[in-house]
Amino acid sequence: MEYKLPEDKIPIFNLNFEKGNELVDGLIIAKGERRPKLGFWNKRKAKKAIKYYSKCLSMIPNHWQTNWLIAKVYQAMSENKKALNHFETAVKIEKTNPDLPREASISAMDSGNVKLAVEYSQEAINRESNDAGLYCNHALNLMVLGNDDKAKIYIDRAIKMAPDDEINKNVYALINAVASGERKRPKYNELN
Repeated sequence: MEYKLPEDKIPIFNLNFEKGNELVDGLIIAKGERRPKLGFWNKRKAKKAIKYYSKCLSMIPNHWQTNWLIAKVYQAMSENKKALNHFETAVKIEKTNPDLPREASISAMDSGNVKLAVEYSQEAINRESNDAGLYCNHALNLMVLGNDDKAKIYIDRAIKMAPDDEINKNVYALINAVASGERKRPKYNELN
């Protein structure tokens, strides 16, 4: 995707983007990783990074990478609805990257919007149909929504794609325990 910016504004954009990146180094959550809540100083750094990134968006509003980074910062701050807003913007702009709807799905689930989480996890699969982790995430979302039959189909696919993956095995066991009534169905906020 091309972004049009006057020559004299490019260094300003790059400076703000780099300053934001320096501040969030070590703060944002990487794929599949969970971190404890940010302390006072790290929250302060995160808020400052958002200010730098917001300056970038004021120059290039359709810069999906900046929306993605702001969303990741809000995610680290446990401000899930704000994170979801920026992930949604990034998903609308960039139509092929499966990580964008995957992260939107996580933020939707963390915000309590299970139906939207399912929509985004399906979109992630539509963008990358050979990723076992995406099938696993979708299966988990479907189970929380109460659609156990579909959840079993998707987790079976994840298991076939990556039979030794411990997360797939754990989700498989959870879905089958919930479907059989052996275990209570977890709510969106009980998955962490």
